[in-house]
Amino acid sequence: MAVFPALFGFFLLAVVKGQVVDITPREAVRRVGDELIVQCKVPYPIDSCRMTVGPNSYRLLPTNQDEEVVYSGNGLQFGECGGLIKHVREEWNGNISCVVPPQSGSIELTATMQLTVARPPLQPLLITDTHQSSFKEGDYFMAQCVVPSGRPAAKVTWYLDDEPLLEGIHQAVIRPEPGSDLKTISQNLSRTLSADDNGKRLICRAEHEALDGPKDVARQLVVEYPPKRMEAGQITIFGLKIGEEGRLNVTVRANPAPTASWTVGDLVVSPRPAADDAAVVALEPEHLGGGYYNVTLILQRVAKEDVDRTYYLRVSNELGQEEFAVRLSTMDEPAARKANSSYLIDVYGVELGSGAIAGIVVAVLILLIAVSLIVFAKATDRWCFGGSRSRDHTKNSGESTPAGDVLIERGIPRPSRTDTESAAGQRSRLAALGARMRAVLPRSKDKVQDTAPETRDEEQGDEKKSVVYAELALSETVEKPPPPATEYAEIVYTQQQPAAETKE
Repeated sequence: MAVFPALFGFFLLAVVKGQVVDITPREAVRRVGDELIVQCKVPYPIDSCRMTVGPNSYRLLPTNQDEEVVYSGNGLQFGECGGLIKHVREEWNGNISCVVPPQSGSIELTATMQLTVARPPLQPLLITDTHQSSFKEGDYFMAQCVVPSGRPAAKVTWYLDDEPLLEGIHQAVIRPEPGSDLKTISQNLSRTLSADDNGKRLICRAEHEALDGPKDVARQLVVEYPPKRMEAGQITIFGLKIGEEGRLNVTVRANPAPTASWTVGDLVVSPRPAADDAAVVALEPEHLGGGYYNVTLILQRVAKEDVDRTYYLRVSNELGQEEFAVRLSTMDEPAARKANSSYLIDVYGVELGSGAIAGIVVAVLILLIAVSLIVFAKATDRWCFGGSRSRDHTKNSGESTPAGDVLIERGIPRPSRTDTESAAGQRSRLAALGARMRAVLPRSKDKVQDTAPETRDEEQGDEKKSVVYAELALSETVEKPPPPATEYAEIVYTQQQPAAETKE
């Protein structure tokens, strides 16, 4: 049972050590001969300080600065136990410990940090999955970079010429070497080769703390591909002049080197020694570097029919061929086309760049949206059109005039008083017409018809007296088309005669 108290004591000691002693740094990498400061600190004054470096133990005193490891700090009275290692040695690779007395008791407290003495790795190796010297466009390529025997492990990066490679990089693997503290790192790369990779150097670069500079291992990639055009569609050669020599230059990409032939009407022209007086001469493709070739056709004298003709160029190698249609122009090449011909569109002779095209598209979209919103607002009486429906409703419902008139037709203002006076003559004629119509119409057999004509005349007179007024506004005949006619009616009240008076 005595084992348990002992284990508890060791556990408590470890906890106390971790909480009390603070050591910085906890890890460090130094080259042989470098300087290193290790600082231990406790929150109370101490009277001694020891440090273990490699197999040696050093008693550190602020007054002693002659050893390889000497005291560093503000003083023991501040609880600082620091050590300055003036020159790091190869054999000191490993742990460094500082030992300080406890605040109470007899058990010393310690803290440990890890020192790695850097050792440069060996030359990196670049290993591929095949020993072939060239590849085809689209081939799947794999390579492995191995940097052996470094302490710590080296850092590996990949480049294609001067451009860092980020795609196709696999996770690095670090393996310790048997019986040694040295480490080897390896990393794989996979890539589908393209025409742009041709002629570039694949570089594996190793960087390490013990190296003055990075170490590189490289392999030049050779990728073969059929001829490729530099711009789509028909090619136009500008700047030619009638009556002078004309050169038709077309740039292509190919690997291996291509051969070329031109078709001028019914004539096929290939590069070969030609007579001095030949009207058309084809030159051998000129290598510009990086897989680019300049293919040239020379016209000794440009004629008008040459400008109207289309020239055809065929470029081929072992992997395929490409055909081009070439036209001539006596106009100067547009400046914008010189800058970037692949981003221009000709619209009725006006060249529009990508920015102008995008602006036009945005403007058209904004116009369509604005028109749609206006139509929607008009149809639903919203926003600025919101008051039209209320005004129409007021007009449709009619209005009562101060005289008790009621507007019959919708949306037409009532006639003015002047209009009423002008219609007075018409009302008298209408009254006479109505009297004649009543005389012609057949009479019913009620009591009113049995009354004497005098009674009827008297009733008509009373009826006329009891009529407030009735107006009918008619449009006058004018030369211009009349405005919409307004029928304006007023309430008419007729006083009924008592029955007794009727009998009389």
